[in-house]
Amino acid sequence: MVNDQSISTVERRRIILEELHKHKQVSIVQLKKRFDVSEVTLRKDLQYLDNRKLLIRSRGGAMLPMQISDDLSVDKRKVLHLNRKKSIALAAYSLFREGDTIIMDSGTTMMELAKQLKGKKNMTIITNALDIALKISEHDNLKIIIPGGIFRKKSFSLVGVNAVQNIQMYRADKYFLSADGITADGVFTSNLEEGQIAKIVMSNTKENIILADSSKFGRMGVINFAPVNRIHTLITDKKIPEEYYNMLVESGVRVILV
Repeated sequence: MVNDQSISTVERRRIILEELHKHKQVSIVQLKKRFDVSEVTLRKDLQYLDNRKLLIRSRGGAMLPMQISDDLSVDKRKVLHLNRKKSIALAAYSLFREGDTIIMDSGTTMMELAKQLKGKKNMTIITNALDIALKISEHDNLKIIIPGGIFRKKSFSLVGVNAVQNIQMYRADKYFLSADGITADGVFTSNLEEGQIAKIVMSNTKENIILADSSKFGRMGVINFAPVNRIHTLITDKKIPEEYYNMLVESGVRVILV
Protein backbone atom coordinates (compact mmCIF):
# COMPACT_ATOMS: atom_id res chain seq x y z
CA MET A 1 0.00 0.00 0.00
CA VAL A 2 1.20 3.51 -0.80
CA ASN A 3 0.78 5.87 2.16
CA ASP A 4 -1.25 9.00 1.41
CA GLN A 5 1.35 11.17 3.14
CA SER A 6 4.16 10.02 0.84
CA ILE A 7 2.58 10.62 -2.54
CA SER A 8 1.14 13.67 -4.26
CA THR A 9 -2.22 13.85 -6.00
CA VAL A 10 -0.48 14.23 -9.36
CA GLU A 11 1.65 11.14 -8.75
CA ARG A 12 -1.35 9.10 -7.60
CA ARG A 13 -3.25 9.99 -10.77
CA ARG A 14 -0.24 9.10 -12.87
CA ILE A 15 -0.10 5.66 -11.23
CA ILE A 16 -3.84 5.20 -11.78
CA LEU A 17 -3.36 5.81 -15.52
CA GLU A 18 -0.38 3.46 -15.53
CA GLU A 19 -2.50 0.70 -13.95
CA LEU A 20 -5.32 1.43 -16.38
CA HIS A 21 -3.11 1.03 -19.44
CA LYS A 22 -1.66 -2.16 -18.00
CA HIS A 23 -4.94 -3.87 -17.08
CA LYS A 24 -7.45 -2.07 -19.39
CA GLN A 25 -9.66 -1.19 -16.42
CA VAL A 26 -9.39 -0.36 -12.74
CA SER A 27 -11.86 -0.53 -9.87
CA ILE A 28 -12.32 1.64 -6.79
CA VAL A 29 -11.81 -1.47 -4.65
CA GLN A 30 -8.44 -2.22 -6.29
CA LEU A 31 -7.31 1.39 -6.03
CA LYS A 32 -8.29 1.61 -2.37
CA LYS A 33 -6.00 -1.35 -1.67
CA ARG A 34 -3.19 0.35 -3.59
CA PHE A 35 -3.51 3.80 -1.98
CA ASP A 36 -4.24 4.72 1.61
CA VAL A 37 -6.96 7.22 0.65
CA SER A 38 -10.76 7.37 0.83
CA GLU A 39 -13.19 6.29 -1.89
CA VAL A 40 -14.29 9.92 -2.18
CA THR A 41 -10.72 10.96 -3.05
CA LEU A 42 -10.39 8.18 -5.61
CA ARG A 43 -13.70 9.08 -7.25
CA LYS A 44 -12.47 12.67 -7.54
CA ASP A 45 -9.29 11.37 -9.17
CA LEU A 46 -11.28 9.33 -11.70
CA GLN A 47 -13.62 12.22 -12.42
CA TYR A 48 -10.64 14.54 -12.95
CA LEU A 49 -9.12 12.09 -15.46
CA ASP A 50 -12.50 11.47 -17.10
CA ASN A 51 -13.00 15.22 -17.65
CA ARG A 52 -9.69 15.25 -19.54
CA LYS A 53 -10.74 12.27 -21.71
CA LEU A 54 -7.98 10.08 -20.25
CA LEU A 55 -10.42 7.40 -19.13
CA ILE A 56 -14.11 6.53 -19.08
CA ARG A 57 -15.89 6.21 -15.76
CA SER A 58 -17.78 2.95 -15.27
CA ARG A 59 -19.72 1.46 -12.39
CA GLY A 60 -17.23 0.99 -9.58
CA GLY A 61 -14.17 2.13 -11.54
CA ALA A 62 -12.94 3.18 -14.96
CA MET A 63 -11.72 1.87 -18.33
CA LEU A 64 -9.65 3.09 -21.25
CA PRO A 65 -11.49 5.44 -23.65
CA MET A 66 -10.17 3.62 -26.72
CA GLN A 67 -11.85 0.38 -25.72
CA ILE A 68 -14.87 1.14 -27.91
CA SER A 69 -15.49 -1.54 -30.51
CA ASP A 70 -15.88 -0.50 -34.14
CA ASP A 71 -18.81 -1.71 -36.22
CA LEU A 72 -16.66 -3.69 -38.64
CA SER A 73 -17.91 -5.49 -41.72
CA VAL A 74 -18.01 -9.29 -41.89
CA ASP A 75 -15.06 -9.30 -44.31
CA LYS A 76 -12.90 -7.35 -41.83
CA ARG A 77 -14.04 -9.37 -38.81
CA LYS A 78 -13.41 -12.79 -40.30
CA VAL A 79 -9.62 -12.37 -40.32
CA LEU A 80 -9.45 -11.31 -36.66
CA HIS A 81 -8.48 -14.04 -34.16
CA LEU A 82 -9.69 -16.76 -36.54
CA ASN A 83 -8.07 -19.69 -34.71
CA ARG A 84 -9.67 -18.63 -31.42
CA LYS A 85 -13.06 -18.37 -33.11
CA LYS A 86 -12.75 -21.86 -34.57
CA SER A 87 -11.94 -23.32 -31.15
CA ILE A 88 -14.83 -21.45 -29.55
CA ALA A 89 -17.22 -22.66 -32.27
CA LEU A 90 -16.12 -26.26 -31.76
CA ALA A 91 -16.91 -26.02 -28.04
CA ALA A 92 -20.31 -24.45 -28.83
CA TYR A 93 -21.08 -27.33 -31.22
CA SER A 94 -20.99 -29.76 -28.27
CA LEU A 95 -23.91 -27.91 -26.64
CA PHE A 96 -26.37 -28.65 -29.47
CA ARG A 97 -28.92 -31.38 -28.68
CA GLU A 98 -31.30 -33.28 -30.95
CA GLY A 99 -34.76 -31.71 -30.83
CA ASP A 100 -33.48 -28.29 -29.80
CA THR A 101 -34.89 -25.05 -31.13
CA ILE A 102 -31.87 -22.78 -31.58
CA ILE A 103 -31.55 -19.08 -32.35
CA MET A 104 -28.25 -18.03 -33.91
CA ASP A 105 -26.85 -14.52 -34.11
CA SER A 106 -24.79 -13.07 -36.98
CA GLY A 107 -21.00 -12.76 -37.04
CA THR A 108 -17.83 -14.58 -37.97
CA THR A 109 -17.70 -16.79 -34.88
CA MET A 110 -21.28 -17.84 -35.59
CA MET A 111 -20.27 -18.69 -39.16
CA GLU A 112 -17.56 -21.00 -37.81
CA LEU A 113 -20.24 -22.65 -35.68
CA ALA A 114 -22.58 -23.00 -38.67
CA LYS A 115 -19.84 -24.87 -40.52
CA GLN A 116 -19.72 -27.44 -37.72
CA LEU A 117 -23.40 -28.46 -37.88
CA LYS A 118 -23.10 -31.13 -40.56
CA GLY A 119 -23.48 -33.99 -38.06
CA LYS A 120 -26.51 -32.56 -36.27
CA LYS A 121 -30.13 -33.46 -37.09
CA ASN A 122 -33.74 -32.90 -36.06
CA MET A 123 -33.20 -29.34 -34.87
CA THR A 124 -34.83 -26.03 -35.76
CA ILE A 125 -32.45 -23.14 -36.38
CA ILE A 126 -33.84 -19.59 -36.30
CA THR A 127 -31.54 -16.85 -37.60
CA ASN A 128 -31.75 -13.34 -39.03
CA ALA A 129 -28.32 -13.73 -40.61
CA LEU A 130 -28.63 -14.65 -44.29
CA ASP A 131 -25.07 -15.96 -44.63
CA ILE A 132 -25.58 -18.19 -41.58
CA ALA A 133 -28.87 -19.53 -43.00
CA LEU A 134 -27.22 -20.30 -46.34
CA LYS A 135 -24.35 -22.16 -44.68
CA ILE A 136 -26.73 -24.20 -42.50
CA SER A 137 -28.81 -25.05 -45.59
CA GLU A 138 -25.87 -27.14 -46.79
CA HIS A 139 -26.58 -29.60 -43.97
CA ASP A 140 -29.48 -32.07 -44.11
CA ASN A 141 -32.10 -32.65 -41.39
CA LEU A 142 -32.04 -29.08 -40.06
CA LYS A 143 -35.12 -26.86 -40.27
CA ILE A 144 -34.29 -23.19 -40.91
CA ILE A 145 -36.52 -20.23 -40.05
CA ILE A 146 -35.66 -16.67 -41.17
CA PRO A 147 -37.88 -14.11 -39.37
CA GLY A 148 -37.21 -11.35 -41.93
CA GLY A 149 -36.46 -7.63 -41.85
CA ILE A 150 -34.32 -5.03 -43.61
CA PHE A 151 -31.01 -6.31 -44.97
CA ARG A 152 -27.91 -4.92 -43.22
CA LYS A 153 -24.90 -5.39 -45.49
CA LYS A 154 -22.17 -5.08 -42.83
CA SER A 155 -23.38 -8.15 -40.93
CA PHE A 156 -25.55 -9.87 -43.59
CA SER A 157 -28.36 -9.74 -41.01
CA LEU A 158 -32.00 -8.64 -41.17
CA VAL A 159 -32.93 -5.82 -38.78
CA GLY A 160 -35.54 -3.11 -38.33
CA VAL A 161 -39.10 -2.87 -36.99
CA ASN A 162 -40.33 -5.97 -38.84
CA ALA A 163 -37.38 -8.01 -37.60
CA VAL A 164 -38.10 -6.97 -34.01
CA GLN A 165 -41.81 -7.78 -34.32
CA ASN A 166 -41.18 -11.14 -35.98
CA ILE A 167 -38.48 -12.36 -33.61
CA GLN A 168 -40.72 -11.72 -30.60
CA MET A 169 -42.94 -14.61 -31.70
CA TYR A 170 -40.27 -17.24 -31.17
CA ARG A 171 -39.18 -19.12 -28.06
CA ALA A 172 -36.01 -21.20 -28.08
CA ASP A 173 -34.01 -23.64 -25.99
CA LYS A 174 -30.69 -21.91 -26.67
CA TYR A 175 -29.55 -18.58 -28.09
CA PHE A 176 -26.02 -18.49 -29.49
CA LEU A 177 -24.80 -14.93 -29.88
CA SER A 178 -21.62 -12.92 -30.10
CA ALA A 179 -20.69 -9.55 -28.59
CA ASP A 180 -18.52 -6.60 -29.56
CA GLY A 181 -17.56 -5.98 -25.95
CA ILE A 182 -18.00 -7.27 -22.41
CA THR A 183 -17.33 -5.34 -19.21
CA ALA A 184 -18.62 -5.47 -15.65
CA ASP A 185 -21.38 -3.13 -16.84
CA GLY A 186 -22.76 -5.61 -19.35
CA VAL A 187 -22.66 -6.97 -22.90
CA PHE A 188 -22.21 -4.53 -25.79
CA THR A 189 -22.78 -4.38 -29.53
CA SER A 190 -21.81 -1.66 -31.97
CA ASN A 191 -25.16 -1.61 -33.76
CA LEU A 192 -28.34 -0.33 -32.12
CA GLU A 193 -30.76 -2.41 -34.22
CA GLU A 194 -28.94 -5.68 -33.63
CA GLY A 195 -28.74 -4.85 -29.92
CA GLN A 196 -32.52 -4.40 -29.77
CA ILE A 197 -33.06 -7.83 -31.30
CA ALA A 198 -30.52 -9.49 -28.98
CA LYS A 199 -32.21 -7.97 -25.93
CA ILE A 200 -35.60 -9.41 -26.96
CA VAL A 201 -34.27 -12.85 -27.83
CA MET A 202 -32.33 -13.14 -24.56
CA SER A 203 -35.61 -12.59 -22.68
CA ASN A 204 -37.39 -15.33 -24.66
CA THR A 205 -34.74 -18.07 -24.50
CA LYS A 206 -34.04 -20.68 -21.83
CA GLU A 207 -30.25 -20.50 -22.16
CA ASN A 208 -28.20 -17.57 -23.50
CA ILE A 209 -24.77 -18.66 -24.74
CA ILE A 210 -22.23 -16.00 -25.70
CA LEU A 211 -19.28 -16.82 -27.95
CA ALA A 212 -16.55 -14.21 -27.47
CA ASP A 213 -12.78 -14.39 -27.83
CA SER A 214 -10.64 -12.78 -25.14
CA SER A 215 -10.08 -9.58 -27.15
CA LYS A 216 -13.71 -8.57 -26.45
CA PHE A 217 -13.22 -8.13 -22.69
CA GLY A 218 -12.81 -4.58 -21.47
CA ARG A 219 -14.36 -3.21 -24.64
CA MET A 220 -17.66 -1.40 -25.09
CA GLY A 221 -20.01 -0.68 -27.99
CA VAL A 222 -22.78 1.72 -28.89
CA ILE A 223 -25.41 -0.16 -26.90
CA ASN A 224 -25.35 -2.21 -23.72
CA PHE A 225 -28.02 -4.82 -24.48
CA ALA A 226 -27.76 -7.07 -21.43
CA PRO A 227 -26.31 -7.19 -17.91
CA VAL A 228 -23.72 -9.90 -17.25
CA ASN A 229 -26.15 -11.94 -15.16
CA ARG A 230 -28.35 -12.48 -18.24
CA ILE A 231 -25.61 -14.75 -19.63
CA HIS A 232 -26.00 -18.41 -18.74
CA THR A 233 -22.90 -19.74 -20.53
CA LEU A 234 -19.91 -17.96 -22.03
CA ILE A 235 -17.33 -19.65 -24.25
CA THR A 236 -13.99 -17.92 -24.67
CA ASP A 237 -10.28 -18.66 -24.96
CA LYS A 238 -7.78 -19.04 -22.15
CA LYS A 239 -6.36 -15.55 -22.67
CA ILE A 240 -9.36 -14.01 -20.93
CA PRO A 241 -8.10 -11.54 -18.27
CA GLU A 242 -8.30 -13.09 -14.81
CA GLU A 243 -10.40 -10.26 -13.39
CA TYR A 244 -13.08 -10.84 -16.05
CA TYR A 245 -13.07 -14.59 -15.50
CA ASN A 246 -13.58 -14.04 -11.77
CA MET A 247 -16.28 -11.42 -12.37
CA LEU A 248 -18.24 -13.79 -14.64
CA VAL A 249 -18.02 -16.73 -12.26
CA GLU A 250 -19.08 -14.56 -9.33
CA SER A 251 -22.07 -13.42 -11.43
CA GLY A 252 -23.19 -17.04 -11.85
CA VAL A 253 -22.04 -17.47 -15.45
CA ARG A 254 -20.75 -20.85 -16.57
CA VAL A 255 -17.46 -20.11 -18.32
CA ILE A 256 -16.05 -22.61 -20.83
CA LEU A 257 -12.38 -22.03 -21.73
CA VAL A 258 -10.86 -23.38 -24.96
